[in-house]
Amino acid sequence: MVDFTAGPFARLTYAYPARPPARLDLAALPEPMRQEVGYWLHTLAVAGERVNSWALAEWVRVAAAVAAGQDLCSFTGLSVEEWVAAARRRYHDRHHRLPPPSYLHNHRATIARLHAALTLACQAGQPWWRSVIWDPRHDRRIPVREHEPLEGQRLNFARVSPAWLREAIQWYFAAGLSTGLLSWSSLPSFLSYLGRHFAAFLAAEGIDTPDLDADPEAGIRPVALRLAAWLRQQRTRAGRLLAPPTIGLIQTTVAGFYAFMADRRAEAARELAEPRWAGLTDAHARWWRPGEIAGRYRGPAEGNYIDATALSRIAEHVEILGLPCDRARTVTVNGTPRQIRGLGDEQAMRAFLLAIATGRRINEILMMDFAPLSPVPGLDASKAGQDGPAARLRYQQTKIAGAPQAILVGADVVAIVTEQQEFARALVRASDPGAADPPYLFLAWQANTAGQRHYRANTLNGLLTQLAALLQVTDATGALVDFQRTHRMRHTKATDLLNAGVPIHVVQRYMGHVSPAMTMHYAKTLAETHEAEFLRFAKLRRDGRPLEMDPADVYELVQLDRHTDRILPNGVCLLPPPKHCDRGNACLTCDHFATDARHLGELRAQLTATEELVQARQVQHRQRTGAEMGPGHIWLAGRNAELASLRAIIAALETGPCAGAVRGAGVPARPGQPVPVTINRKPGGHSDAG
Repeated sequence: MVDFTAGPFARLTYAYPARPPARLDLAALPEPMRQEVGYWLHTLAVAGERVNSWALAEWVRVAAAVAAGQDLCSFTGLSVEEWVAAARRRYHDRHHRLPPPSYLHNHRATIARLHAALTLACQAGQPWWRSVIWDPRHDRRIPVREHEPLEGQRLNFARVSPAWLREAIQWYFAAGLSTGLLSWSSLPSFLSYLGRHFAAFLAAEGIDTPDLDADPEAGIRPVALRLAAWLRQQRTRAGRLLAPPTIGLIQTTVAGFYAFMADRRAEAARELAEPRWAGLTDAHARWWRPGEIAGRYRGPAEGNYIDATALSRIAEHVEILGLPCDRARTVTVNGTPRQIRGLGDEQAMRAFLLAIATGRRINEILMMDFAPLSPVPGLDASKAGQDGPAARLRYQQTKIAGAPQAILVGADVVAIVTEQQEFARALVRASDPGAADPPYLFLAWQANTAGQRHYRANTLNGLLTQLAALLQVTDATGALVDFQRTHRMRHTKATDLLNAGVPIHVVQRYMGHVSPAMTMHYAKTLAETHEAEFLRFAKLRRDGRPLEMDPADVYELVQLDRHTDRILPNGVCLLPPPKHCDRGNACLTCDHFATDARHLGELRAQLTATEELVQARQVQHRQRTGAEMGPGHIWLAGRNAELASLRAIIAALETGPCAGAVRGAGVPARPGQPVPVTINRKPGGHSDAG
């Protein structure tokens, strides 16, 4: 009898508020099967995983009945599908109807995990690569990189047919992992290309030999051309034709696989016990000629950049990710106030904030060590300002071997990391007060009672998908921003640094690239960014920096003759016509506001009127409350921002060396002016970066 309510098995089962854990009675099982269940539960406890005790208890009863009827002594005596069929028959015999899908789903999940663990244990005496299921979390013999993202990745070769292809793929993958030519994270895609698409092509062509029935004189060329034509006719599960980038990846994967096998033809025939591999020739290593591989189109770079206004709105409402599910926040969506309930995941909120602030790849953040911060030599962190570096952040470089793995960060990033450390420490000590600090900063929610596994990227992406649908964030052109694709935060960070005038070699080092060519890919930005850079030479930002351009050219550029609704009493609005403005009369603090010396009189009058308004309101506030307006008063803060903008604009127009044109906030700095390396976000999503 296994008691999941106490003792060493207490952390092995899921906790249900209204349903205590089940008691597991193994007495009806044969002794070998009882030992197999005990071994499996031990492996789960070591790995920090859990099991549904009620599903397992029901499964043990099914297994006991099947074992008695078929004289079984091991769970490996039947395949997973045979066990599921037996469970279906037993349910039908007891209830005289077919089981619901949830019943079979629970049974399949339980027996599949148990079956995989026992199959792995039974194959311990043979080479690890011959196992039809590869799971590096449970098989330490599989050579993976030290910080390889392994969550949710298990390779199953059982469905690959024919057998000679399946075994060759396993041998190829094993050699690639052992030599470092392949990484574990690339194998699921490679298995799909070879074990699904290429295997289906062989079946369609009736080819069942490693040499592919190649003509001794024509070589592999006819087969290669037929494969390319066949791929162009194939469709995805959604019914769409395979995209050219996917076809190109399949082509290169098949060519690389056969180049490997042709180079080791004699060794392959010996190791795989398949003499037909020895029949390969050098021609099998030459599949494609230049131009025959489908191009890999990355898509327009504009879609990877998020403008400052949209990014500010995202950061402003990112706390919805961490807000408890029973609480809601009022958010304006498409001009309508809405109550949005929290998504209840503090870790997702902090991980996303780090992605915005640092531009790291999402796995580099989710796999960070628990203590990733270190002091900067020669820097007194206690005296570092909000805008300067405060520490060095070490992250896990998961893509490019030998690339930099640390960057300088500001006090905002330090605060996020410190808060997450406290959260993770409390999480692992909730069930064990004496537990040590976990190895990772961000911890997986499920199957992680020991705190040894990092947060999954798929979990974060799912939450961001929900948040994107709730917020409906749009850019300056009115298009929805697909910010749940987390790599766009990296593109945005790199683009902002380049547009701010940061030298290319500095951006290269900051982004962790090994060549300038990789960094320059991020220099392709939005048309809006190009236009903003052009307007930089036509306008002054509100802090008075000069920007040269004839006002008549600005008039022509923004086409005010066709958009008279954009003409303001004190300037012009550069907001694109499809975009709706919801800022009211706050033009002076808007990035899209522009003016010139022709409006100087109106600006002076507005300054005087605003100063008088502030004085009058302060008197009224003092009379009503007996106290002065504090610096945090929302209305006063807004008026002070407008006054600061007006004074800077008027001073620039009166004394500045420009042609008399001024623009609102948001124009990036240029070389020769202070350039921030990190973006420090204050509460509310506003940026301290110039």
